[in-house]
Amino acid sequence: MLLSGTFGELRADHFHSGIDIKTEGVVGKKVLAVADGYIARINVSGTGFGKALYIMHPNGYTSVYGHLSKFDDPIDEYVRQEQYKREQFRLTLYPPKDMFVVKKGDLIALSGNSGGSAGPHLHFEIRESGSEIPINPLLFGFEVKDLIRPKINGIKLYPMESNSLVMNKNNDLELSVDGWGLNYRIKQNDTIEVSGKIGFGIQAFDLLNDSNNKNGIYSIELKIDTTLIYSHHLEKFSFDESKYINSLIDYAEYVESSKRFQRSVVDPGNRLSIYDKVSNQGIFDFNDSLTHQFVYELKDAEGNNSRLTGYLKASPIRDTLVKKTNSGQWFDYNTNNEFKGTDIELSFDKGSFYKSFDFSYDTLSKPENAYSLVHRIHQRTFPVHRSFDIKIKAVKLPEHLQQKVIIAKLDKKEIGAVGGTYKDGYVYGKAGSFGDYLIVADTVQPQIKALNVHNGKKISGYKSINFWVKDDLSGIASFRATLNGKWILLDDDPKNNRLTYLIDDRINKGKNHIRLEVIDNCGNSSVFEADFEY
Repeated sequence: MLLSGTFGELRADHFHSGIDIKTEGVVGKKVLAVADGYIARINVSGTGFGKALYIMHPNGYTSVYGHLSKFDDPIDEYVRQEQYKREQFRLTLYPPKDMFVVKKGDLIALSGNSGGSAGPHLHFEIRESGSEIPINPLLFGFEVKDLIRPKINGIKLYPMESNSLVMNKNNDLELSVDGWGLNYRIKQNDTIEVSGKIGFGIQAFDLLNDSNNKNGIYSIELKIDTTLIYSHHLEKFSFDESKYINSLIDYAEYVESSKRFQRSVVDPGNRLSIYDKVSNQGIFDFNDSLTHQFVYELKDAEGNNSRLTGYLKASPIRDTLVKKTNSGQWFDYNTNNEFKGTDIELSFDKGSFYKSFDFSYDTLSKPENAYSLVHRIHQRTFPVHRSFDIKIKAVKLPEHLQQKVIIAKLDKKEIGAVGGTYKDGYVYGKAGSFGDYLIVADTVQPQIKALNVHNGKKISGYKSINFWVKDDLSGIASFRATLNGKWILLDDDPKNNRLTYLIDDRINKGKNHIRLEVIDNCGNSSVFEADFEY
């Protein structure tokens, strides 16, 4: 068994909830049930796990199989019947317990690349059936060859207060490391000068034998002078807490450079359950004249470990703590927060932030073809845990465009749709991160390109009819295809902008008429129609 991903790996806005099993870069490998049980849930979607099966086992666990290309025939036929009954591709089904009883080793599906997969593989999970909490599958005895220690790339030190110093500066300091195998050290200088309250972060990954994929670390410990001040391990977590990853990592560093440093600092609003031991939020106060040793120890699920050792020369704090004056509006992480400007209103629920902070707001000039100013909401490098309500005033918006406008986010001159609804001069929506927001109109129809059918074409021997569909702004809201006036199932693959009809007995010998309508989130629609022979 070769893996391309491990449990608890750091992903965008979430921890990886299973293991990714390689399938030699192809789809169609046989997927077998890992133990006796019954299929309790079937998911079909163009995103997420794509086509997925959930087997409930009598020992209290559920196994999950994601990104499948095809279910085993009886399951596949049941799913297709339900899709045609409901006239929709995307669905979640809960079959009766006695409908699909399986034994260990039974064929249940073929592997694939469906949903949000970036390449062919099998996503596999084990969950506690009652709580739906995923557990690290590598703790269940699956044989994965792993004789390689975690690889450490770098360390960061964070001055936590205004009078804290690292190398005589009140700035974060990133340091590269040297070493291999068990022992690593700081590359530039083994001894770092520090003063005051300091936090730590580490950048690392794990490797498995016969695979080049950079995988996640199972456990991290940090000791100062042999005293354990921080430790966590990734045995399990709940999906509700997965987004707290943005508090675990150095979020600003990730936004700016795509590098993920795992911080050993625990914010007061961080509710992750993975922590074992945390002293003083993982922050150490260097306010003496001694030299202190720090040791980071990292392990993978097989127990292979690596250590980074260094020395910190402390000096007493020279300046008194500078209390920062609030230049904006103070947001408390443990309460609801609101902001009202001349042309904007924001509302944040309790739990939206990991720590309290001084909220900032500004405006930039209105771009051409926009219907509002650009509203700079705090800093894009500051994480937000929960989606928040946003209300922006429209500027010089023609009446005929009122149902065509949305809120969008401007990021490095790229516009990404957020969505929203116009009402009484404002556009109301929900946003999930800080940054620059504005109102734009979407009046452009979605694009449809028929890839292998057109008027008068003979398609005898074809196995499928394929379409390429795309919307450039607000996104595709719905699609509907009919063959000779009756609804047909299209397999949705949004990552490839592809819709596919697998030819079945619904097609007529001889002449046929196919129609596809695609509608975006602003109500713009496109239609493709063709007569063809089969």
